Amino acid sequence: MGEKFVCVVILCLILATIVDAQESSQNELQANLSGYADNFGVVVIYPNFSLTRQVNEATSINGRFLVDAVSSASMKSHFEVDGVSSATSKTNGGGDNTPDELRFQFGGGAQHSFGSQSAALNMMYSTEHDYSSLTFAGNFIQPMAQKNTTFHLGFVRSMDKVFPQIRDWKRDVDVATYSVQATQNLTPRAVMETIYSYTTSQGHLSDNYQVVTVTTPTNVLSREPVHPDSRIRQAAAARLNYYIFTNSSVQFGYRYYWDDWEVNGHTISTLYQTHLGEDKIMGIGVRTHKQSKAFFYQETYNGNEQYMTVDPKLKEATTLDIQFKISFPKVPIFTWFPVDDRLKYQFAFNWYRRNTTTPDWHSKRNTLYAYNFNIGIRYRY
Repeated sequence: MGEKFVCVVILCLILATIVDAQESSQNELQANLSGYADNFGVVVIYPNFSLTRQVNEATSINGRFLVDAVSSASMKSHFEVDGVSSATSKTNGGGDNTPDELRFQFGGGAQHSFGSQSAALNMMYSTEHDYSSLTFAGNFIQPMAQKNTTFHLGFVRSMDKVFPQIRDWKRDVDVATYSVQATQNLTPRAVMETIYSYTTSQGHLSDNYQVVTVTTPTNVLSREPVHPDSRIRQAAAARLNYYIFTNSSVQFGYRYYWDDWEVNGHTISTLYQTHLGEDKIMGIGVRTHKQSKAFFYQETYNGNEQYMTVDPKLKEATTLDIQFKISFPKVPIFTWFPVDDRLKYQFAFNWYRRNTTTPDWHSKRNTLYAYNFNIGIRYRY
């Protein structure tokens, strides 16, 4: 499960694209090839396909399929675990012997408009050799004030099963997220968005492919991580979109995050987008994030603590994310690519850096460098 962070990021991106599709439903076929790699030894390749079909003027349906292959160095390593729970007789940490883990995800949903209002519901199921997830996502959109103000109400509910290859048990993880968003046209050139989300997580919230080193006066031991079995996470964000010149826009955003594990985070982002002519759109963005550590995270443990972790997402950290994306109706280099008014090519690349105050438990590095790309083709019919 050391790569589950990557899978969560992928899920968030998928949910975001579903919401975009809900707000502008058309007959559309989308195919993407995405990839992720970092200097901690994680590599992910995931092609995905989606189809949206307009049933009538008020209703559309969609379907989605994704498969990804994950390779993680930390999951392949073997560590003897001295203190294991009574629920298992296995004494290894790490040691997943599936070198390239495959995850399959299927999904579908529908959107219906009630005059100016609209509602949507989507379902996704994903499975891999040590994890399964069933997710429902829905939203309701209510325009007001001659469509100058729009309210979005959303929810995401995930019911997951965790069954690590190195353990004899199967445990539940239940996550529910509720969100409210307001969009306001301030001027003909400026649009403001405010978002609040509330997330509850219950069940097995630790990663049993990770190993905690415990130092005692007489020995050095390896133990399983132990996290609280519940967590409440909240976030509030504001984003301003301002149109400049005749074909460009700039976006500024701020997000504050807090939870009952005492992790607090500040995120600042900016994005510049411009039309380059011939229906070409280019965007360049920068995002920075700084967070505090969880209340139970320590650099060293003596074995008497109630909770123990080496999860980098629970450490004090700073991150930097640089994004470049472009969409265009034809490929300028490969002239043999098909050209059609209904066809659009898309490319995105992200460079990401995360720096933590203490080294990673497996790679022994303080800094993570990651690269993510996406190549897509969209066809509207």
